[in-house]
Amino acid sequence: MTSVDDKLFALLDLDDNQVAVYSINDYQLLCHLHLHGLEGLSAIDITSCVPYNCLYASDWDNECIHIYDLSSSAVDSVSVPGSPFGLSVTLGSCNLLVTCQEPSTLVELDADTGQVVREITLQSDIESLNHAVQLTSGEHVVCHGYKNDDLHQVCLIDDEGIVTCSYGGQRGSDVGQLNVPRHLAVDEDSQCIFVADLDNNRVVLLSLALEFVRYVGEGVSRPSRLYFHRTTRRLFVGQLWGDGVAVIQL
Repeated sequence: MTSVDDKLFALLDLDDNQVAVYSINDYQLLCHLHLHGLEGLSAIDITSCVPYNCLYASDWDNECIHIYDLSSSAVDSVSVPGSPFGLSVTLGSCNLLVTCQEPSTLVELDADTGQVVREITLQSDIESLNHAVQLTSGEHVVCHGYKNDDLHQVCLIDDEGIVTCSYGGQRGSDVGQLNVPRHLAVDEDSQCIFVADLDNNRVVLLSLALEFVRYVGEGVSRPSRLYFHRTTRRLFVGQLWGDGVAVIQL
């Protein structure tokens, strides 16, 4: 999920009309957008760039990013060196930050040209890299871990891909543990990080130092994607298996 102006965009598991567009004020469905070349099972994540008025969608099977121009409805694509999973936009430069799982790498693409600006290969024990965001400090936070992986963590990493601090470890449900941390969102005002803790059916709130703050919202089901809307202070939580989107007012 992501937003541009007063519209919320949700990526669906469909082969046609893959993006549902809602009013962010009253959640009414406005229309659907079709991203040519993107198929449901390959569609992993979506984000947006407001200055460029476009959407980005990651395509796992074709190892590319689809770009949808909201002004012209034109669709383009750029290749990435790896299997693209999570997407976010960097602060300031508005470049695209792509998490690739094979191998675990952060790839930054130039917003103008789509060319690779830099790649950060993460240390070898980071498996199943799911998502990454950039903090106002310029540092990156990543989440990783799936099913029987040894580690399920949220990590702060340096420019060499080395973990400088982390939250989590072996998968579990206690405070200090995660079970498939799938997606991240940052609240720049409170300086906190939201974590979609998929198989624990909860959203975890961490400080920028990756210390536990509290759990957010009640009754979410298999949270897979997060989007924080700063103006309304609403956290949108995409839930798996047809459970739709939960909206948490903060």
